[in-house]
Amino acid sequence: MLQSKKQSLRLRRAMLANIGVFLNMFLCLLAVFLGYTALDYQRVFILSLGVWLGHSCLVMLIAFNLNLKFTDASLTLPQMLWVIVSLSLTMFYLQDIRSLMLMGFLLVMSFGAFRLTLKEFFWVTLFTIACYLSSLYAVFVYRPNEVQPSQELFIFIGFVVSLIGFAFMGVELSNLRSTLSKRHKELQSAFLRIEELSITDDLTGLFNRRYLMRVLNKHRALANRSDYNFVVCYLDLDHFKKVNDQFGHPYGDKVLVAFSRLINTCLREVDIAARIGGEEFVLVLANTQLDAAYNVCKRIAEKWLAETSQNEPFLPLTLSTGIAEFKFTETIEETLERADGLLYEAKNNGRNCIVIEQQEQQVPLNFEIQ
Repeated sequence: MLQSKKQSLRLRRAMLANIGVFLNMFLCLLAVFLGYTALDYQRVFILSLGVWLGHSCLVMLIAFNLNLKFTDASLTLPQMLWVIVSLSLTMFYLQDIRSLMLMGFLLVMSFGAFRLTLKEFFWVTLFTIACYLSSLYAVFVYRPNEVQPSQELFIFIGFVVSLIGFAFMGVELSNLRSTLSKRHKELQSAFLRIEELSITDDLTGLFNRRYLMRVLNKHRALANRSDYNFVVCYLDLDHFKKVNDQFGHPYGDKVLVAFSRLINTCLREVDIAARIGGEEFVLVLANTQLDAAYNVCKRIAEKWLAETSQNEPFLPLTLSTGIAEFKFTETIEETLERADGLLYEAKNNGRNCIVIEQQEQQVPLNFEIQ
């Protein structure tokens, strides 16, 4: 039923408040037994039950996620106002222990300490004072013999001072909550950034070796327990050392970045590419056969040759690739070792070609550098 941890927290707080309202009903019945009310058991029970059911409706709004339609999803203000009105009505029917309800008002103010703004606390404080004075005025009109003006004035002044103090304390707590919430978001963003940096290559933005091994182990677990396969492709830029020697390492870095961007345009969302060092890259193609992997690498090689031939016609930038398919029960290291061996075979065959495990599919690209 709940959609988030926030909803769970809202419901828990509302239920705690509802328990408090329910206990207040028993307190009112006890006041009847001790002769402190102007009503009998039946009327006090009906009044208290109505108050509790009214607050229960607000709890049910949260329980069924209907509160999300409101700006204040926690329904803090409606809950506070309902209980304040209820306490004022109860206070009217009490006799010698009316001042006991003042503690209830202060408890309600503390309920909004982590939610209300300064402006909201101001208006709730004024509303509480108005309800208190209305209840006291009604007692003075209908049962004047129960009111001692000097005593009620003294209690009222103490109540207002305490209420204002609670309001200021609530504002400070609300500001503290906002500050902590902001810091939490900043820390969360920083953590996500750190996590991103820990799994990506600083230069190219591709994944690094650490994340590559994590992904490969997940693929291996899937392949060992279900009808699933994946292919590992080792890619290496030919004669890349000449690029650094002739044009410098900053230019070589630009070449690596350009090649990384090209790789991303040729892969699906379920595939990943990682830079494992220097000019060496690894592709992990999920749920792919060797012939499909060959076509992917061929497409990358063709696009790369076309791009470099157009922009840098004097650079011998071609691509050598080794492609190996994961075999059931073998380790990731063994799969990578086979792919790496096929890459070196491509290098020994004169570079600028793709070597895969199925001999009948080992077709050199034979690209001509203009």
